[in-house]
Amino acid sequence: GYSIRELIDIVFAHIKMIIGITFLTGLLAFTISQFFITPQYEASVKLFVNNSRAGQTDTTSISDLNASERLVNTYMEIVKSNTVLGKVANKVAASDNLVYSLENLKKMVSTQAVKNTEIFYVKVTSENPEHAQLLANQIAADAPVEIMDFVEATSVKVIDHASLPNRPATPNVKLNTAVGLLLGLVLSVLLVLLLDMLDVTIRDEEDLKNLTDLPVLGVIPCIEVLNAKGKGKQNGFGGEYGYQ
Repeated sequence: GYSIRELIDIVFAHIKMIIGITFLTGLLAFTISQFFITPQYEASVKLFVNNSRAGQTDTTSISDLNASERLVNTYMEIVKSNTVLGKVANKVAASDNLVYSLENLKKMVSTQAVKNTEIFYVKVTSENPEHAQLLANQIAADAPVEIMDFVEATSVKVIDHASLPNRPATPNVKLNTAVGLLLGLVLSVLLVLLLDMLDVTIRDEEDLKNLTDLPVLGVIPCIEVLNAKGKGKQNGFGGEYGYQ
């Protein structure tokens, strides 16, 4: 096995390779994220649901709130239903000339409940930020009516309409680049450790001691002789151990 000191020495002996691989993987992650992944924009509307129709009661009880919270998942499924999204697709096609099939629209729409509340988000993801905003707001206009038709004694109100997204939700170039750098660092360290494990070259008497129980009787030194120009020339055998 390797000691901590040996592992550190191996890593620092190949530090240039580690830095190079880390930089290349980070650069690759940045390039793919920046130039090869189509940006996706996300627009969302926030809806509030109640288990009593608007105007029927003046107060809201705790039991009403609990019932609303339990029904949030039902409301979110209705929003993503063919009935609601089909109506949305038809309206945006007629008013804004946006042609989306029901299948594509279902892939673009997602919902998310706010924990322990009667509030949920409807999110629309699109390559076009204007389309995402228009579709989200159209859902906010159509979904409450459909929900109240399906679920009796229910009211739905829009808390926030969708605003125009000014930056893509995905890809996150900075995060992807950081992940690429980290992955490259880990892989490069594992690579140099693997290469060292597979390297069977005998460099010194310590390697011999690890391979055999026979004692080392001596080491042939590597003698460096300086010529007239001051340049070294090696005579004899050996490696790291020598005399000048």
